[in-house]
Amino acid sequence: MYFCVRMSTNKFDVVVIGSGPGGYVCAIRLSQLGFKTAIIEKYNSLGGTCLNVGCIPSKSLLDSSHHYHDILKNASKHGIEIDGEVKLDFNKMIDRKNNVVSQTVKGIDFLMDKNNITVFSSSYIQAFDSITITMATMVNKLKTTRPPLHWRATIKQQTTIITL
Repeated sequence: MYFCVRMSTNKFDVVVIGSGPGGYVCAIRLSQLGFKTAIIEKYNSLGGTCLNVGCIPSKSLLDSSHHYHDILKNASKHGIEIDGEVKLDFNKMIDRKNNVVSQTVKGIDFLMDKNNITVFSSSYIQAFDSITITMATMVNKLKTTRPPLHWRATIKQQTTIITL
């Protein structure tokens, strides 16, 4: 079996490592200030831990559970009488949480595109003066979505910002 390796070199003024709330906001502002900017995220969706598995999903589920609790404990205080059993559909709660996360990720993707920020995901960083992206998904304004399995790019940048 033959595998193609494609090398490309991209030059940026600034590369931001990490696309959590600090990273994507930093990348947007840098781009607005005129810097040619790229952002690197190790996962396939932007937003970091907070958006994908931490704060936002937890708060979404917590919001649903608060509604359930309010119906059970507080509805009668508001003159709302419920006859019959109030049921919890956990699958619908999870679907709602997934939709909240998905909509927010799409919002960040839109902001990256709007601000001409090149996004690299599933990245492996070998050095900070030159970053090599291997087996990556490159998403940019040209909407390149899935390069060949052994795709590789080298990024040269003036400044690297690591966000945690």
